Amino acid sequence: CDCWSCCCCAVLGAAMARWAALAAASIASLAELGETAQEKEPLFDIDLSTLTKPPLWEPTLEEYFPAQRGGERDENGLPSPVVLTKPTREEFVFHARKGYPIIVSDWSDGMQYDGWTCKDFAEKFPFGYMKAEYIHDLKGFNPKKHDIKIMDGEQRFKLGSFKPDEKTWWHNFSRPASKRYKDDPLKPKRGPYVWHVKDELPPKDKLKVQARFEAPSFLQDPLNKDKMNRSFEVWFSPGSECGAGAHADGYCESVVSLQLRGDKRW
Repeated sequence: CDCWSCCCCAVLGAAMARWAALAAASIASLAELGETAQEKEPLFDIDLSTLTKPPLWEPTLEEYFPAQRGGERDENGLPSPVVLTKPTREEFVFHARKGYPIIVSDWSDGMQYDGWTCKDFAEKFPFGYMKAEYIHDLKGFNPKKHDIKIMDGEQRFKLGSFKPDEKTWWHNFSRPASKRYKDDPLKPKRGPYVWHVKDELPPKDKLKVQARFEAPSFLQDPLNKDKMNRSFEVWFSPGSECGAGAHADGYCESVVSLQLRGDKRW
């Protein structure tokens, strides 16, 4: 496998701005009780009086993907995203709080995990258990012949021993994506794996994986640095055109998808 990515949560972006607007009423109530803003540490590093949108405001498609950012439109009619290289904290936060997708071209530069392969993870952290997306679409697959744990009501497979066909290591084996994607040329052709480090590892093992995960230089504030370190998951994508279909996750936070090896197409 030559492609893997990592997702983690940060507390920036349009969601934070909307949350801040909702919180303004609570801050005002505290002031009425005799606690002035000067007597307390500020809760946010933005001036709430500058907010101009109502609570729960959502942008239109053109506002979310504004063509005026420059760049060409792709085959689906969407303009290219903002691309940053070696951004300062101020530059990154400015764009993140606009709420549109952005790319940081060198996010992983210098990180300990930069360039790791799927095999590297299997060898270094054999104790982990990952979800195999669309595994039951693999012809002849027999779960009884594998080391499996049930987590969150679903099967998880061990990084250090899983062989989907009982002969080939998972990181050297390409298996099909969901059968329902076969008639759509834009859908994934092969199934990936996801390792939920954030909430499916015992604390002692989680610390071993977290120890090598680093926030970038422009997000070294304690809030985001700690949040990212404890909230990440790892996606492994053996083979070309491998990935998950479009889906909506249950968490409502700004999310970073960090590509450490290979290429990604959204």
